[in-house]
Amino acid sequence: MFFGAAKLNSDLLKEDPMKLLGTAAILCGGKSTRMGFDKCSIKVKDRLLLDIIIEKLSQAFEEVILVTNDKSRFPNYKNVYVDEYKDCGPAGGIYTALLYSKSKYLFVIGCDMPFVNLEYISYMKGLIKENKYDCILTQKGNWVEPLYAFYSDDMIPLFKRSLEEGRYKLIDIISKSNYFIVEEKIARSFSKYLEIFSNLNFISDLEILKKV
Repeated sequence: MFFGAAKLNSDLLKEDPMKLLGTAAILCGGKSTRMGFDKCSIKVKDRLLLDIIIEKLSQAFEEVILVTNDKSRFPNYKNVYVDEYKDCGPAGGIYTALLYSKSKYLFVIGCDMPFVNLEYISYMKGLIKENKYDCILTQKGNWVEPLYAFYSDDMIPLFKRSLEEGRYKLIDIISKSNYFIVEEKIARSFSKYLEIFSNLNFISDLEILKKV
């Protein structure tokens, strides 16, 4: 079991919105093995789910970037970056996104996470503005959700060292940082069934897209 909260730090981050919280990253590097086809090609009512996620995130962030293992998959998109470390899972994607982000804090979501809740994102932004954490994540049962989370560029050296040593588990990396975990009951006040953390792994999961 891994959850808890780091000690509050009263130092306020006095930076403009773009420098502090202006960038969101969508991780698009998964192999989609269980789905059987590229998740970035999933459509909702004739629109790419990826485009819907970008559109929603653009309401809360000045910059939305994509991180992938193959840039050629996204010829019609700007701000696309290739994993600096290949085949390292989400840890490699987050590291790459932090390198290219224009803001100190980076919001990270997967390309297969269809429910973007702007109110909850705003709540997490408020926590960052008031307290200096390396990352902000959410408790879900006895687990912590490493995506739909914020990461600071202060974690770049930690990610780099872990990746170079072949340690790819996000939870292990996070545990070495000054993290803060939002309690599940608070998250449920924004997303009653925690659908914001739903992701699409199997064909059967596509049923939830009817709610998008």
